[in-house]
Amino acid sequence: MLFLRLTAIALFALLLSACAQSPVVQLYDGPAQSDNKVVTVRVPSQLEVFTINGKEVDGVNTFFASDFKDLKLTPGRYEILAYYKELWQLDADNHEIVKTNPANFIVDGKPGDMWVLGYKQPADVEAARAMEDSFTGWAENAVSGEKVAAAQSQLILKRGFLAPVTGEEVAAPASNTVAPQATAASTSAPAPAAGGEAAAAASYLDTLKAQWNQATPEERREFLQWIAE
Repeated sequence: MLFLRLTAIALFALLLSACAQSPVVQLYDGPAQSDNKVVTVRVPSQLEVFTINGKEVDGVNTFFASDFKDLKLTPGRYEILAYYKELWQLDADNHEIVKTNPANFIVDGKPGDMWVLGYKQPADVEAARAMEDSFTGWAENAVSGEKVAAAQSQLILKRGFLAPVTGEEVAAPASNTVAPQATAASTSAPAPAAGGEAAAAASYLDTLKAQWNQATPEERREFLQWIAE
C-alpha cells in the first residue's frame, strides 16, 4: 500500500511538472498569428470563463493551469462572463470550493494589446464567501494601464445552472473559436437605458441557452418543476 501511495505521488508530481507552463489558447481560425497581430487576454487561474460574447468556448478553462491562461483573439470587442472559483483549505482534513456569480469583463482590443482580467483577491475563505453574490473585477491594458470595470452580470450560479434559465430546449454547441462583436457595438453612441437593458437581456439569453444545453435531463426536470411551483 505504501508503495502504491508513493507511486501515485510520483506520478502526480510528474503531471504537475508537465503542466507547469501556463497554457496559451488560440480562439481564432487558421494558423497561429504573431502577438502583434492578435489580442491577448490573460485570465488568472482562479477565474473560470463561462462564455465569451454569449458563446461557450472549448479549451478556455484548463486543469492544472499554473498562474494564468492566455487567450489569443482576433482584435475587437469581447464580453467575457467569468466567475471566481478557488479551493480553500479549512483545516488539515477539510476544504471548501468557493464559487461566485459571474461578472461581465469588457475587452476592446487592438492588434498587439494584452489585457489582464483582475479582481480583489480575498484574504481568507470568509472574504471569498462574501464575494459570492457581488463578484466584480476589471480588465486592464498591460501597456497603457487603462482599466475597464467589470459589472455584475445579474446571473446566479447555482448547482450547475445560471438562473433564471429559459424553459426552451436549444442546440448551442460549444466551439473552439469566437469572433469579436460587431464594430457598430463598440463604436456607436450609448443607447438609452431601456435599449441597453434590452441588449443586455439578449446577451444573457444567449448565455442562458448555452447553459441549459449543458444541463443534465434531471437538472432540467428539477428546474422546470421549480418554475411551475
